[in-house]
Amino acid sequence: MRQLLWVWMLLMAFAFVNDRCHCCLQEERSGLLEIKAWFIHAGAGSYMLPGWDKEDLNCCNWVWVSCDSTTNRVIELHLSFGNSGALEKDLYLNASLFLPFKELESLDLRWNQLVGGLKNQGFQALASGLRKLKILHLSYNKFNDSILSSLSGFSTLESLDLSGNSFTGTVGLTGKSFRRTSNGAP
Repeated sequence: MRQLLWVWMLLMAFAFVNDRCHCCLQEERSGLLEIKAWFIHAGAGSYMLPGWDKEDLNCCNWVWVSCDSTTNRVIELHLSFGNSGALEKDLYLNASLFLPFKELESLDLRWNQLVGGLKNQGFQALASGLRKLKILHLSYNKFNDSILSSLSGFSTLESLDLSGNSFTGTVGLTGKSFRRTSNGAP
């Protein structure tokens, strides 16, 4: 009887460990696949996100995805050059794609030909959904001064890279003024 109890306990422990090895949450894995579909629809092609496959349950091992080692939640997404296959096609950010990532701390969207956000799904929606975001890379897109007011909602940001966009004049962000030239230099 004691051996049977040990076997049962061993099987239960194995089932728990095996279940934890799937890493990121189903909601986050689905979100990553939606982001991949968005880039493919934009014309970038699936080669930009190799290994992002619905059959691979361990999305914490996917390229350009980093997860917290304790919670297995996605904390970093590196999506620069995601739209490089469609260099002439402007993209509008659909913030709802990033809302499943409640613990996201770093988002890299450099070099994606982003020109703004979709109506009601732009940076305001992103700021309200990503309460732990510390690093946001938006450099070398096609943003202009009109995007700046919507960035004020990111209260947790420690680093915001806007270089290489089309800003003109003097701009105030969180009480500080920045002067940007047409080439993005301060």
